[in-house]
Amino acid sequence: MPGRYDLIVCSELLYFMGDRRGLSRAARKIARALAPGGHLVMTHSNLVVDEPDRPGFNWDFPFGARAIADTFAATRPLRHVRELRAAPYRIQLFRAERWTRRLRHRRRPIVTQLPPPPPLPCHVAGDFVSAGRPARVDASAAIVTHRLPILMYHRIAAAGAPSTARYRVAPEAFEQQLRYLRDAGFYGVGVDDWREAMERRRPLPGRAVMLTFDDGYMDFRTDAWPVLRRYGFPAIVFLVTDEVGGTNRWAHVLGEEVPLLGWPDIAELSREGVAFGAHSASHPRLTPLSVTEVAREAARSRASLHRGLGRPVSAFAYPHGDCDPGVQHLIGATGFVYGFTCRNERSAFHDNLLDLPRIEIEGSDTLEDFIAKLDIDEASPLSH
Repeated sequence: MPGRYDLIVCSELLYFMGDRRGLSRAARKIARALAPGGHLVMTHSNLVVDEPDRPGFNWDFPFGARAIADTFAATRPLRHVRELRAAPYRIQLFRAERWTRRLRHRRRPIVTQLPPPPPLPCHVAGDFVSAGRPARVDASAAIVTHRLPILMYHRIAAAGAPSTARYRVAPEAFEQQLRYLRDAGFYGVGVDDWREAMERRRPLPGRAVMLTFDDGYMDFRTDAWPVLRRYGFPAIVFLVTDEVGGTNRWAHVLGEEVPLLGWPDIAELSREGVAFGAHSASHPRLTPLSVTEVAREAARSRASLHRGLGRPVSAFAYPHGDCDPGVQHLIGATGFVYGFTCRNERSAFHDNLLDLPRIEIEGSDTLEDFIAKLDIDEASPLSH
C-alpha cells in the first residue's frame, strides 16, 4: 500500500487471508500504511469457529472477527480503541500510536453492545447459529425448509377473561417458545422471501419460520415486540383498520374488550421493522357478505393502511379464517398479493398465495405442543 494514510477502512475481507500467518502479514502491512495517529476501522462477522459458545456464522473460514481483532491488537503500533458488538458482527476501531510498555497494558478496548439488529437476509440467515451449535456442519446434511410453518398468534398477555384463554399466550410461554426457536436454529422470514422460494421451487436455507399476529392488540407492543427483538425474529401484524386506537368491539360476545394499537404505535413499530397487513375494516365473516361488501371491506382496509403507513400493503388475513375461492378472488382484485387463512398446516410450494395456511398457537399449548406443531422433521436435509 503506497503512502501513509489517516484512515483505512477494511470490511468483510480478512477471512480470505487463508491462515493466521497470512492474517498477520496483512495486519503488519496495514499498520505500516497508517500515519501516526491514523485510524483503522474494520467490520467483520462473528464466526462460531472463533467462539463456539457464542452466536455466529457457520462459514467455512479459519477465523472471524474475534481472531482478526486479536491479531491486529497484537500488531505494533496499533491500539484497539473501541468495538461496537452485535450478535452477527463487530465494528472495530484501531489507532496507530507509539508503542510503549504502558500502552501494552492498556489495550483492552471500550466495548459497546449494540441492540438487536434487523432480521438477517434470507440467503445468509440459515448460516447463523446460536451458542453451542457445532462449528462445522456437513454440507450433505444441510437443513432446508420446503414447507414453511407460519405461526398465528393473537394476544401475548398474562391475564384475561376465561372465554378468551385460547387466544392469549402468556408472556413467559411466548419467550420460552422464541428461545426454543432460536436455540433450534430457526430464523424468521417475510412474505416476499417465501414467495420467491415458491416461485423458484427452491427451499429456504436452514429452518425458516414466519410469525403473524392477528387483530393488532396493544399488548403486541408492550409484551410481544420487545421479546421478538431480543431473540431476533420479525413479525407481521394484521390490523382491523376501523378499530385502530379503539378496542376489539367485534369480540364483545366473549365478554372482554381489549385495547388495540393506535396509529402512533403502528408508525413507531413500522419504523422499528414490524410489517403490517390488513385484517379487514371491521372484522366480519366474509363469506356471508355480498361481492360489494367484501370488496369494500378489503379496499377500505387497504386504503386506510396506505394512508397510515405511507406505503401500500400486500397481505390480508381473513377474519375468523372465513374465506372461499370467491372471497380470495375479491381480496386479490383489490390489490392484495397474499391471503392468510386459519387452515392448520405448513405452507408448501403449491399453495395459492391468497390461500396460505397458518398454525394457530393457543394459550393452552405447552412447549411440547409448540414443538409438535412445528414438526421440524419436515425441514429436510438436502441429500433427501
